[in-house]
Amino acid sequence: MPQNRNSNIELLRIVCMLMVVVLHFNNNGANTGIVNMPELLTVRLTWGFLVESFCIVAVNCFVLISGYFAIKLKWRSMLKFYLQCFFIGLFSYLAYVGICGGFSWQVLAELLLAFTHNGWWFVVSYVGLMLLSPLLNKAVDSMTCKQLLHSVLLFSLVILYLGWYQKVEPTNSGCSLISFVWIYLIGRYIGKHMTLDYIRSYRWIWLGGYLLSCLSLFGLIMFRYHFSIEMHYPLDYNNPLVVIAAIMLLLFFLSWSFQSKAINWMASSVFAAYLLQESCYLGHEWLYPQMREMFAYIPDGWRILMLLGVSVAFVLLSIMIDKLLSMLSYGILNVYDRCCVSKDCQVI
Repeated sequence: MPQNRNSNIELLRIVCMLMVVVLHFNNNGANTGIVNMPELLTVRLTWGFLVESFCIVAVNCFVLISGYFAIKLKWRSMLKFYLQCFFIGLFSYLAYVGICGGFSWQVLAELLLAFTHNGWWFVVSYVGLMLLSPLLNKAVDSMTCKQLLHSVLLFSLVILYLGWYQKVEPTNSGCSLISFVWIYLIGRYIGKHMTLDYIRSYRWIWLGGYLLSCLSLFGLIMFRYHFSIEMHYPLDYNNPLVVIAAIMLLLFFLSWSFQSKAINWMASSVFAAYLLQESCYLGHEWLYPQMREMFAYIPDGWRILMLLGVSVAFVLLSIMIDKLLSMLSYGILNVYDRCCVSKDCQVI
């Protein structure tokens, strides 16, 4: 049972956010439309698919981490998350207006609905998971190891068949709340019933499993192109290979233990990279068009290096922006702490 969050998991958060940024820039700049599986395979797309295969695990890893530690739903944590989304959304919109013009008071007012009016599908699904977490945690705590394992396996069959294979709409390619609940329960099983000694004893097995799963995913995509065989949604988050790779990566990072103030400091703000990049104003209306124009002039041989370099720079810039904006959040949270009877009071 995990007791605290060491820097190994915070480092995983940073790595996963870098993967998310790489994925989005890969899809919207270096290899536009790659997730739609273009008909003609080129050398540039081959490298793009390789990047996708190794980075597609990031979203599932974030949810697995939440499940491993179990979300502790509190009013203060909800307020803190809301404030981060609100100030990043406000900054994104004002930056977009400063660059492109077109200010609207209506849009500014809508930004108060920070969870739902910024184009962040992950935030919508994750807030739903946060609100359900007390019920999920109670259910998990009432189960034996075998009962939880059987429940997760049955849930997996439902998600993989209806969600990945049949593409039933509510599962939404692994982007939905129900898919997040599934991944969260897998994380809860790991957190409750896999000891750190056991996890550490298989450290390199986990790394090998991650690499093998990602390479298998890439191989299946290549197989589809070279043999013209239809394949069920290889780059969906609920693809079994993607889920297995995410589990392996989490277990590999869990097998280490170290402390780093610098990593913890960066990880506390790294989510801002997603919020900035996927903003429906700054991201989709300005940033991605700029990326497409920039990558149009970069030779194929340099695209991967440029993609990684731009992504690292963007993550670092996002962390600094969030640190500055968090000063506003701290002021509001301090007022809340003084007014609330107990700053640790839980929602449920």
